[in-house]
Amino acid sequence: MHKPIKYAEKGLTLAADAGFRVFDFLNRFNQRPSFTPAWADKPLLKSHEKVKPPLGWPRETDSLCPKCVREARQEILDGKRDYKILLNEKVGEIKATIIERDGKIMMVKDCPVHGHFEDVMAIDTAFFKHLEESFPGSDMRAHNDEKLHNPGSSTIKYGRGSVLTIDLTNRCNMMCDPCFMDANQVGFVHELGWDDIKTLLDNAISIKPKRQMSVQFSGGEPTISPYFLDAVRYARKVGYNSVQAATNGIEFAKSADFAQAAADAGLRYAYLQFDGIGNAANSHRLVGNLFDVKLRAIENLHNAGVDIVPVITILNGINNEQVGRVVQFALDNPKKINFLSFQPVSFTGRDEEITDERRHAQRYTLSHLAHDVKDQTGIGEPVRDWFPISFMGTFTDSADYVHGPQADWGQLNCGCHPNCGVGMAVMID
Repeated sequence: MHKPIKYAEKGLTLAADAGFRVFDFLNRFNQRPSFTPAWADKPLLKSHEKVKPPLGWPRETDSLCPKCVREARQEILDGKRDYKILLNEKVGEIKATIIERDGKIMMVKDCPVHGHFEDVMAIDTAFFKHLEESFPGSDMRAHNDEKLHNPGSSTIKYGRGSVLTIDLTNRCNMMCDPCFMDANQVGFVHELGWDDIKTLLDNAISIKPKRQMSVQFSGGEPTISPYFLDAVRYARKVGYNSVQAATNGIEFAKSADFAQAAADAGLRYAYLQFDGIGNAANSHRLVGNLFDVKLRAIENLHNAGVDIVPVITILNGINNEQVGRVVQFALDNPKKINFLSFQPVSFTGRDEEITDERRHAQRYTLSHLAHDVKDQTGIGEPVRDWFPISFMGTFTDSADYVHGPQADWGQLNCGCHPNCGVGMAVMID
């Protein structure tokens, strides 16, 4: 028997929902035009003006043949093909079909050269449907970027992206498996010079809509670039409010002074590679940067005033049992851990040549994560408490109106596809 207050809360929820539906219906008539903010040359979009991709299933979508892509890339690197074919031709592009099979959402596709491919997109059809139905639509079209963007055959031309990622170097002080960048093993060093870094930051800041875009310095390991601190400092100077580093934490663990120097330069977030709790949970990388190093990096960064976001790459059957332990670690350290970033493994870089058997065994989807959080912690319902990252646009659009037309920046807006990423809003009775 529930407490009477629970019935009252339920009644208020139903009344609020009904009231909003009435307001939403009436608001469709005689709408006032949106204003054009100072940070854009186009007006803010009404909800009915937003573009949505085809959703639901079964449906057809554009995809890529993984083998065609690898072959084309190698031919470009070998000088046998011009890189401009990536702009003028649909290299490796094939059609794929999204279907339901045996209670799962599958993507299946056939390449006329390399044959059949298929993979799991979700193990929970209700969860998949909920994410797609929660997608609020794309941001306004990107503009003021004619000299910077050449999307080629791509049809994705909305917004500006929520995070600018700059790979400072492909060098690394680790040799991990998996590594989606294949750091240290591509046979050459690619490292940005100072002029390259400044040009990237200057160009990207000019694109409109001028939202609160973050910049993340990555690699390889960005902290071993000779320009890491200068890049952080310059990014803050030209206007990036959220400057981040995607790091394994070794340099921060080695030196509290280096952590402080990064903070003084303007580093706001350290996205810290973090595979689980304890050395055993990190040993699958076959390198020595284990849990004690992570804890020392967290301590030094926290003392310097840098916010810490553990990034957990999840491989099914390898460390997915760590999901609950990592969540509990964050709950136990609320002053040091701002939030968690779980990243289901991406079979690219050092892992792109794996066998089909290993890929199917280690495949881990957003729906796996939602259920592992529930099963391992008892927190959250997948179809109630999880939303696509793009759902934040529902709130940031409102903030844009509240801040008015004279605001220098628009609010952060992530317009990624609802199948790409999720966040959880935990509701605990």
